[in-house]
Amino acid sequence: MTGTQLTQMALSAIMRTQEQLDLFSLNDVLCGRETKILKQKGIDKIKTFGAGKAFSRRQWYYFLIQMLQQEVFVIDYNNSCFLKVTDKGQQVLKGLIEIKLIAPTAAGLHFIRQGKSIDIDWEIQDAIDWRELTDRIGRIAYWNYKEEQRIDINTLIQITIPQRSVVVSKFVDILRQAYNLSMDGDFIVIPKKVDLDMYGNEVKSLQLPFEECLAHFKQFIVTTNRYPKMNALSEEVALRKWFREVGHGLLYTTPEQMAQFRKITEEFPMDKYK
Repeated sequence: MTGTQLTQMALSAIMRTQEQLDLFSLNDVLCGRETKILKQKGIDKIKTFGAGKAFSRRQWYYFLIQMLQQEVFVIDYNNSCFLKVTDKGQQVLKGLIEIKLIAPTAAGLHFIRQGKSIDIDWEIQDAIDWRELTDRIGRIAYWNYKEEQRIDINTLIQITIPQRSVVVSKFVDILRQAYNLSMDGDFIVIPKKVDLDMYGNEVKSLQLPFEECLAHFKQFIVTTNRYPKMNALSEEVALRKWFREVGHGLLYTTPEQMAQFRKITEEFPMDKYK
């Protein structure tokens, strides 16, 4: 789509609303954001509502600033900062003047998960909240000790977002890289988590009464002057596994038992017994 076509789209939206949009509301109209104010005014029913969904809000803001600089519309500071189409803008609408716009040149989004470097192209970086969704699935995978889970990706990534196939493909690739997860059709498959000792043997949860587990846990700290770790012998891994399960509510405990557990963690704070 050319700069002229994008500009005509924006100008059309302004005119169809009788020049009653500010810069941010125009962005919402072009992106098809159904805000309360736009719905109340019936603006979500105009022809150009959502006409620019192929671009993100950040991209549209970048384009609109260029249009403002090229004076196809101006801001009426005396009237709620509404946008007013200029004579030049009218000529653009009629196809008499061409407008050139520069696409955003930002490098995109970058973050780290599970030691993996994740890069998101600028074209799709605003499509979803990449960090939040990635972390949400990561937390589920990290604590999934009960049974395999399947999460419909359509509940995470809306069907109507721009470039959805590209977004879904990238998101699935992130889950594969960071958490070694796979897909089965539209479902993210999160297997039951298995903890291993330093030799690769599976470590089961402790099957002892709570009081005995707590006593073993305290004795380990007193003897070693540290908390049990995961990459260790199976007995130590089992203690660490029990500690995490109790601390994160994965095992049922009575209020009295939880009070005993907290007393131990207060007596031996983790920052001093690493």
